[in-house]
Amino acid sequence: MKVSLKLISDTEVEEAKLYVHKKTDAIKRLEKYIQKEEFYSGYLLCQKEKTQIPVKLEGIYYIETIQEIQYVHTEKDIYRVKLRLYELERILPHYFMRVSKSAILNLQGVKTYKPLSGGIMLAEFYNGDGTYISRKYVKELRNKVKEGWL
Repeated sequence: MKVSLKLISDTEVEEAKLYVHKKTDAIKRLEKYIQKEEFYSGYLLCQKEKTQIPVKLEGIYYIETIQEIQYVHTEKDIYRVKLRLYELERILPHYFMRVSKSAILNLQGVKTYKPLSGGIMLAEFYNGDGTYISRKYVKELRNKVKEGWL
């Protein structure tokens, strides 16, 4: 596919045009990706003790709620975030997915998925940490894998 890039002044509105033969699922995902500006590296403003820390989205493994407090898990640290899970679901990019009542998972940070009894799964990360994927969300996860989201 041919790609063209034209630099414009700061006063002009940025725009992407796609010239395609057919609107496939892949093109729809690309369109959504561009519209949501998911290609920009994003951060989530978190807290550690009394300090505000911007945490790169790519570095987040999962976010969980324990006793109504949201914890952001990265490779080496755990932070707090004030936003509720339903609010985070709305603002996080497509590679984050709700996997239980109390957790959102970064699908790109998972090392392995292990099926367990009762239809649940365990997502394990490169640092040895892990979180459970409840039965209710396993089918949606499998669909995302089949669609090529991962």
